[in-house]
Amino acid sequence: MATKQRPYMSDARFALLIVAVVLAFHVIIIAMPLGYSFYLSLHETNIILRRSDYVGFDMWQEALDTPEVIQATLLSLEFAAISVVLSFALSLGIAVVLDLDFPLRGLLRALVLMPWAISEIVTAGMWTMVTDPGWGVFNGILVPLGIVPEGFVWLNENWALFWLSVAFVWHIAPLGAFFFLAALQSIPDALYRAARMDGAGPLARFWYVTVPHIRYAVLIVLVVMTVDAFRQFDLVYAYTAGGPGTVTELLPLQIYRFNFQFSQYGLASASSFILIIIATVLATAYFFLLSRRRRVEREVRQAAVITG
Repeated sequence: MATKQRPYMSDARFALLIVAVVLAFHVIIIAMPLGYSFYLSLHETNIILRRSDYVGFDMWQEALDTPEVIQATLLSLEFAAISVVLSFALSLGIAVVLDLDFPLRGLLRALVLMPWAISEIVTAGMWTMVTDPGWGVFNGILVPLGIVPEGFVWLNENWALFWLSVAFVWHIAPLGAFFFLAALQSIPDALYRAARMDGAGPLARFWYVTVPHIRYAVLIVLVVMTVDAFRQFDLVYAYTAGGPGTVTELLPLQIYRFNFQFSQYGLASASSFILIIIATVLATAYFFLLSRRRRVEREVRQAAVITG
């Protein structure tokens, strides 16, 4: 009696099936919401009359002309600039330290990752305990020493955005550190030995050996940190709620207010696309700068070969 042969699927068909499933998943969770959001940005919705009138790009123009959106966009740019610079420097420093050979290095690596592993809501709660004027850690230590007065407000109008950035840096820097650490560990030790033999000091070895080998990690870290800074909502909402006043009213929080508090769905959607465009332009600029540097380095090498 002949045995029934099972249907056979080639590797190519199996790969296409997996890709199709992934694409379908992305269409459901990304493309469809984006498409509906774009649809809302072209309509003015009145929930009382239950009407949705097509207005073209009028909502986009209104978003660009709304003072709240302009202010929130500028604050988001300032917040992203402070956060990316601080987190980039801190993550690179952490990676350099973790790349050294010392006892309990593995334990320290696990501990360093913890701030990124916890949620942004927990991060906001922790920094609230640190900066609270009544029972915060800072005032508990610095007031008895006479450094700050009793009830000093750390989240004042001048410094609230900075401390919000510090809380974000504390959360995101460990992730960047591990990107940098992976890049540092891929650099051959022979290059450093050769640089030492040529008389290169620590700064020269870092600039001419380390930096060229971590430029892709630099690109990844910059893109991740910039996009994460621009989309930041949970930390802002839980830590400062946009205050004091509106000095930390970032664009994602303003979009939330348009959508869920004022029911201005078209204005919220248009503002969301403005946020996406800004983040995309900055990420593209990073790619352009990296590709331009690679092209210059390639031209220099070609010129050296020709003249040699």
